[in-house]
Amino acid sequence: METLKGVGVSNGIVIGKALVILDEETVTLEEHLESSHIEEEIQRFRDALNTAKEQIRSIKNQIKDRIGEEHAFIFDTHILLLDDGTLKNETEKFIHQNSCNAEWAFSQVLMRVLREFSSLGDAYFVERGNDLKDVGKRVLQVLVGEKNKLFGFQNLSQDVVVIGSEFGPSNITNFDNSRILGFATDFGGQTTHTAIIAKALDLPAVVGLHDVTKRIKSGDTVILDSFSGKIFSNPDEATLEKYRKMIHIYKEEEANYRKDLGEPATSPDGLEIELLANIELATEVDGALTNGARGVGLYRTEFLFLACDPELPTEKTHFETYCQIAEKLKDEVVTIRTLDLGGEKFFNRTFVREKEINPVMGVRGVRLCLMRKDIFRTQLRAILRAAHKYKNIRIMFPLISGVREWRTTRDFLQEVMEELRSEGIPFEENPSLGVMIEVPSAAMVADLLAEEVDFFSIGTNDLIQYFLAIDRANDDVSYLYDPLHPGFVRLLSQVIAAAQKKGIDVSCCGEMASSPIYACLLILLGLRKLSMNPSSLPIIHHMIRVMDFTRMGKLINDPAKVPTGPDTRAAFLKAFRELLSENDFTHLIGEIDDEET
Repeated sequence: METLKGVGVSNGIVIGKALVILDEETVTLEEHLESSHIEEEIQRFRDALNTAKEQIRSIKNQIKDRIGEEHAFIFDTHILLLDDGTLKNETEKFIHQNSCNAEWAFSQVLMRVLREFSSLGDAYFVERGNDLKDVGKRVLQVLVGEKNKLFGFQNLSQDVVVIGSEFGPSNITNFDNSRILGFATDFGGQTTHTAIIAKALDLPAVVGLHDVTKRIKSGDTVILDSFSGKIFSNPDEATLEKYRKMIHIYKEEEANYRKDLGEPATSPDGLEIELLANIELATEVDGALTNGARGVGLYRTEFLFLACDPELPTEKTHFETYCQIAEKLKDEVVTIRTLDLGGEKFFNRTFVREKEINPVMGVRGVRLCLMRKDIFRTQLRAILRAAHKYKNIRIMFPLISGVREWRTTRDFLQEVMEELRSEGIPFEENPSLGVMIEVPSAAMVADLLAEEVDFFSIGTNDLIQYFLAIDRANDDVSYLYDPLHPGFVRLLSQVIAAAQKKGIDVSCCGEMASSPIYACLLILLGLRKLSMNPSSLPIIHHMIRVMDFTRMGKLINDPAKVPTGPDTRAAFLKAFRELLSENDFTHLIGEIDDEET
């Protein structure tokens, strides 16, 4: 038996035979064209784009019928990528300049753009590059006359776990769910659209396994456990029996998650927790509300810029989008995070500076906005105008490193307000202003920041990485990435205490909030607001309604005072297991066992 560890992106455990799909790239060869055929070739390229868009619209309609409108938005983003002016214009320019065939020109432009995405050092946009790869493959297949090889698995004779290098959302939606039990990939992460679709389809998946396609072969018996992010190849009988029992228990428990979504997220001992959603598109709001969200704790505005590329979004585009989201949420809060990008983004050259050696710690977030005040001004004007119309809007600023940077940002906001005032344009005079706590220096002066802002949102993804000096993408050190590290637990405790002492709102919008284990820790540390991917809301909601946090607090004492990582982990997980065994979360005990080992 061999065990591989990756990242679980949806809930479930399945047992079946492996079907390994070795991804074959669409082969494109350069062909020289006579000048008289150039315009004809450009038209062929345009026709291919239109055909690809029609195919994606068809997939979108299938998804809408199967799992609802709220998840079909992902394919709107794919269509937006095909509508991108730069991809189209650069390809046509390449055909003109090189007198070559469309598939060669498009493949070269696509590769250049994908290289730019992968070099950004920003996980969000690196993973958005996966969407572009999926879309690009479709266009190339139209141009060369291929059909997507992964779309043929509609008549399988047995239940299988599909294994491949990576799958795009359009691949996943064409899987035969009656036979395909789940999937595992070499690449991928928790925030990819493939992961979102897998969750929506209730398709267990483990991604980021690095070399699963080399270590498992077709026909092997596999157990895929998306709770722990593990896949077992050729397991022994004892392991098989253990997981068969876990599958049975999980199916019984899963039915309970949605029964009480309409009820408040209140624990048996009276703790009231507000659950919010992280979104990137207005079309996600309906699904978030269906899953029990009481507002939006993080609206990532980056996709507005990607959707408008190669142009910048206008103030009108910003304003209409923010109003659309606020209107859907009615009286529930919507937290708009200002642009959080690095210095080398998108297909255009709007943000390009000299290539940064370490872009994650370079010109990004508020740093970029303060350097490009024209971009920042447009966005702030739109948010302030929308906040005047809809009183549920608040503004959050990313990557604030301390009081000085906050004051610089606030002063610029005041300048923008003065401009609107002088122009006679209505705007919100007293907007709720907050900062992301994702830089250790900001966390260390949280008490000072709390004197000047209205709310905190703790971005645990970056904060853990910066605090522990860990690059999660580096396999050699990723094992050190530990949300239960005593130093980090203390840091969280200090930030939460600083906010509570001043009486300002504090929440968490990082991945920790979407894990039952870590969400429980955050609540014990004092958080009463958690914001997460909409698909994680039901299980966290249910966990809160059955967990006695007072008892758990007594079992583990103060997690911020445990001296070592292993001690923190052992004490916390032991208590979690004891309480889980008394409630209907038995399937998570396997995950607890994995944490302890």
